[in-house]
Amino acid sequence: MNQDNYLEEAFKMRNLLEEINEDHRVRPPTILGVREHIFTGSVSSLAWFMSNQETSFVTIGQRVLARPLKVRFHYGHPDVFDRIFHITRGGISKGSRGINLSEDIFAGFNSTLRRGNITHHGYIQVGKGRDVGLNQISHFEAKVACGNGEQTLSRDIYRLGHRFDFFRMLSCYFTTVGFYFSSMENIKRMLFFNNPTYF
Repeated sequence: MNQDNYLEEAFKMRNLLEEINEDHRVRPPTILGVREHIFTGSVSSLAWFMSNQETSFVTIGQRVLARPLKVRFHYGHPDVFDRIFHITRGGISKGSRGINLSEDIFAGFNSTLRRGNITHHGYIQVGKGRDVGLNQISHFEAKVACGNGEQTLSRDIYRLGHRFDFFRMLSCYFTTVGFYFSSMENIKRMLFFNNPTYF
């Protein structure tokens, strides 16, 4: 696992575990989200760009997904699970190789479907090393996009859509497959306005 830890962050682990006993308005948390620090950003300018992109996703993005949208699932390695909750409700992850390409998010789906509460805490971070070549970055982006397509075929998203209220359902849509649909539409519009004869 390409996970690292820093001494000063290890001292905060007790505070993080105490979050399970805190009042988070809905229910006690079942997954405690933690941010990642990409320490391979100094290798090249491409690595620096990828590191900044990832940093914005694991700080601002995760914080907004957790609260107020309440559609944060499980993204990344450092999240801390309430083991008893998950083991007694069907396990942590899915095992199918084809459909569960992004296997970590299905743990978040399971937790949410079983009335769990997923939070995000920005005061602690863990280090992470990323492959920083252009090939690896494009493979990673392709894996995320393909995994998102497979999620839409799963029963978990179907069940979540039926159980969420309207605003939470829209938030879930626009932070999963809706992002790719809107990106595709924006690219089509940009191509059309630049070269209308192409269409």
